[in-house]
Amino acid sequence: MTELSWFDLTTGLLGGVVVFLLGFERMTRAMQSAAGSRLADGLARVSERPWLGALSGAGVTAVIQSSSVTTVLTVGFVSAGVMTLTQAVGVIAGANLGTTVTAQIIALDVTRFAGIMIATGFGLSLMRRNPSVRQAGGGLLGLGLVFLGMDLMGGSVAPLRDQPQVMELFRGAGGPLAALAVGAVFTALVQSSSATIGIVIVLASQGLVDLPSAIAIALGAKVGTCVTAGIASIGAGAPARRTAAFHVLLNLGGALLWLPLIGVLTAIAIWMSPSAPELTGTARMAAETPRQVANAYTVFAAVNLLLVVGITRPIARGLERLISDRPTDPLAVAQHLNLAMLETPAAALELTRAEIHRLGRKVVAMARTGGKAALSGTAAELDAIAPMDAEVDALRAAIVTYLADLAQREVSAKQSAEVARLLAATDELEAVGDVVEHGLVRLGRHRIDEHIEISPSTGAVIDGLLGQVTTNLEEAVEAVAEANREGVVALLDRAPDVKRLREEATTRQALRLTGQGPHRAQAYARQVELISEIYRIHTLTKRLLRRQLTDPIDGEVAFDAGPAAAANS
Repeated sequence: MTELSWFDLTTGLLGGVVVFLLGFERMTRAMQSAAGSRLADGLARVSERPWLGALSGAGVTAVIQSSSVTTVLTVGFVSAGVMTLTQAVGVIAGANLGTTVTAQIIALDVTRFAGIMIATGFGLSLMRRNPSVRQAGGGLLGLGLVFLGMDLMGGSVAPLRDQPQVMELFRGAGGPLAALAVGAVFTALVQSSSATIGIVIVLASQGLVDLPSAIAIALGAKVGTCVTAGIASIGAGAPARRTAAFHVLLNLGGALLWLPLIGVLTAIAIWMSPSAPELTGTARMAAETPRQVANAYTVFAAVNLLLVVGITRPIARGLERLISDRPTDPLAVAQHLNLAMLETPAAALELTRAEIHRLGRKVVAMARTGGKAALSGTAAELDAIAPMDAEVDALRAAIVTYLADLAQREVSAKQSAEVARLLAATDELEAVGDVVEHGLVRLGRHRIDEHIEISPSTGAVIDGLLGQVTTNLEEAVEAVAEANREGVVALLDRAPDVKRLREEATTRQALRLTGQGPHRAQAYARQVELISEIYRIHTLTKRLLRRQLTDPIDGEVAFDAGPAAAANS
């Protein structure tokens, strides 16, 4: 028995784990960057058919190398109403199958190619002029580091096979349930079930963990991924919590269901995996165990998917009964709306104007922030728009609820018309928020994904248009809040100035199209789209102003507003 160096063992093992995790993180980040937002958009448009949803979830996860990311995206889509719970059930089940692709890649005996993969990947990652090649290089570099880390871990723990006391300690680790718990805890810490599987494959191939225990740890790895979805659903509505609950049900329930059948799963894995009878001892373990663990992991995910995909609708209905919508007070987000004042309509209308003023300020801030983020902001700055839009939507719902209640009281014809005008103002402001969230933010993401650089001069022109449009919107909010009809008319008189700015900006882009440079046509198209989305805010501002001048009862101008009120500028 050779003397064991604990220093060499510890440093080698820790170094191998760090290199492995670093490589896996680099590979995952490169794959997600290459995928961009297109895969997320495709996931959001998933079909109602459960099988197509499952295939979408599996495909996206296989590409971005993270079932946790797919699940968090799904939780967000369900929360936003983009995806139904029934669709989400199929997508999450498919994501579990997609993540097994990584395990299968890790199980391949290609550690001897780690060096060439690292060198090639590093060289490709230096090619700044071709983003696609650079991202592919980053992924290859990460994969090479994964295999290098596995090789370092395997070499460092190999001497433990010659230590009977250590081997006895591993064999008495506590059985499948304890192994499952170890897999769950480790995965929750490193936030990657694939990383856990990779480390388990190394330990099993060195004979430190027997195959049933390795499979149990792999099942626990899926349980550990539930933490990410759970965090994503904190503070969210019932749809998001139902989606996260299904993720827990699928992985925890599936793992506990399979736990008594570890022996069966082990036999299936051995049967379907290649064997190496010409080898003996550790050499045979190293040749056979990796594929056996990966195949057991794949069988687990595939069978769970088959059990779930045919009953997605009953599962969704059961979750809806189990997790009901929390009753909420729609007026809780308002600062000025007072239910007691509904008996005094004149006072209630003044309070509503104050709340619309507050709503308008939020929309103006959202338009300015979203416009600048679309023009030159980062992905994080674009992500910050979603919470702002949620605030606007919640406040709009509170105002509509309050005015609907007021309309049921005894109000005069004049007050009824005022209620209609305030409702119209609320709707138009919320529509501006939608333009920012679904128009400007979308274009900002395309700019980042397509690596479009907007020149300082062009940026200044578009920023000038944005500044004028948001300033007019801000003044329109003030005029509506103060019931200032003269201010409304003055703003409508200034509308042609914004139209002229838009035409100048568009003409400038057309002239620059003839210039030289990469992606010129693509940049032109995106910049014109950005100008159009900003101008849509101006159009909604004009509509907001005009609706304040019109009597909603007979459709005529409510007072002598002059030619500006009737102009279609």
